[in-house]
Amino acid sequence: MHRILRFPLALLLLAVTAVLPSVADAGGLKTYAVLPFKIHGPDQYKYLEKAVPQMLTSRLYLKDNFESIAQSSVAAQEYPADENAAAAARSALNTDYLVWGDVTVMGSEASLDVRVLDTAGNVAPVGKQTPVLQLIPALKDVSDQINRDVFKRADMQTAAQSAPAPQAVNQMNPNLMHNESDAGRQVYLNPQFRYAGNENVDTRMRSQSLPFAARGMVVGDLDGTGKNAVMLLDEHVVRAYRFDGKMLEPAGEHQLPLSITCLSINMLDMNRDGIMEIVVNAYDSSQEPKSFILNWSNNTFTVVAEKIRYYMNVVKTPPDYMPVLVGQAVGRPKLFRGKVHEVLKMGGSMELGRSLNLPEGTNVLNFTWLPASDGEGPKLVVLNDREHLVTYTERGGRLAQTQETYSGSSVGIPIDMSMPGLGEDTVLIDDMYYIPQNMRAVNLDRDGRYELLVVRPISTAAQFFERYRFFPQSEIHALHWDGVGLSLQWKTRRIKGAIIGFDVADVNNDGIQDLVVAINTHPGELGVRSRKTQVLAYPLDLDSAAPGTAIDRTFREE
Repeated sequence: MHRILRFPLALLLLAVTAVLPSVADAGGLKTYAVLPFKIHGPDQYKYLEKAVPQMLTSRLYLKDNFESIAQSSVAAQEYPADENAAAAARSALNTDYLVWGDVTVMGSEASLDVRVLDTAGNVAPVGKQTPVLQLIPALKDVSDQINRDVFKRADMQTAAQSAPAPQAVNQMNPNLMHNESDAGRQVYLNPQFRYAGNENVDTRMRSQSLPFAARGMVVGDLDGTGKNAVMLLDEHVVRAYRFDGKMLEPAGEHQLPLSITCLSINMLDMNRDGIMEIVVNAYDSSQEPKSFILNWSNNTFTVVAEKIRYYMNVVKTPPDYMPVLVGQAVGRPKLFRGKVHEVLKMGGSMELGRSLNLPEGTNVLNFTWLPASDGEGPKLVVLNDREHLVTYTERGGRLAQTQETYSGSSVGIPIDMSMPGLGEDTVLIDDMYYIPQNMRAVNLDRDGRYELLVVRPISTAAQFFERYRFFPQSEIHALHWDGVGLSLQWKTRRIKGAIIGFDVADVNNDGIQDLVVAINTHPGELGVRSRKTQVLAYPLDLDSAAPGTAIDRTFREE
């Protein structure tokens, strides 16, 4: 018996001995350091200095095989002037590989030039030319090349042969255009969209035209009945509607004096009683805030609070992202004074409570939070004075700014540029602060990553004339944080008209969530006073794809 067992045991020991060297070679821990990059281009890309190394650091990591050294050590190193300086930095950091490089931005094009130095003194250059909007995929290509050609990772050698087919994503509605930044991804339409292949069918629901130009819209169960209603804000009127088929049926209105000009509308359940409060920003003839709060039930409006001396907003704040009413005082010559505060009802009046810690340039109307997702912490997104989106960390560190402009509201607050105590200046024309459109963080596809819905106005004239605000076309964009900046996830087909409000809700109470968009029509530059309001609804298919669902290949931009 012993002689029978001894031979297989000897074979087993021989096999293990033969395998051990290769296991040790594959499993030996190597370290690397990615230095801050040098950025050549406009100041708006300065954030790439740290963002690019962060992305490369995460993409080069392989547990128990390749790990980055402590970031505190890397941050103390200067950009190497030449290969000798790089060798000295690698030695000082006591790491196996040193990674450094440059990003050059010229117009809409970018150049990535990366170098990797190993312990033998070999320098491997890795470069890529790419459009700026394709910078994230380009960084992935660069990191894959380093992993494959420099780190000699076995898993990367066969990755190209065994790579799975691009994962199909839910288009949700044929009028939504997906994944401009990821051309390899495929898009499916759930079979319940029977009109999916017919490009002549409008997959939106469109209301009749209403004889006024609205300034804002909210959709929700405002009266606690379980049925959603539409609130449209006019210059001096708050109007309620319900959908009956494709028609908006009036369900009450609240008339304001002509001396009160309405600016924006929002809603939240302040006292958690199931009845929504309607929050309206407004100012009087002396341009002082006269905001107010309403309830709506049985087609009737009632006043909850009025003559509020702040401008207010509803923001979902971390960590629980429950809606919070916030407000800010006004002043001169700057429009907003002091910090943004929570607003509390105390007795019969609305008072400012604790302040929010927000970066400079943030006001009560121009920010929102993007919740944490995909290992990233929450992000604060601010619409700056030039209508670019600026992204900050939770602690206020600036991360990125978009090239594109967003919001495009035509509703503004006059800013009195005269100095206090010197009387009114009849020569200077008042400047305008245009009220930012709402920004909404959503996770419609339930993939663990939140998208930010924003309005993208489109006008040739507005590019040349700062005060031209009547946009003939617009789109809803869904942006996501990709580790470096906000990238486009999907967008609506181009909409003829200026978007003045949007929401995600079951607007016609049919059990299907809709992307609801309110627009003002554009009758031409000479017909501004003839603008009318329509409400569009894009039914969203939020179901997962059934196995074998065909890829939609008929989808194309108008």
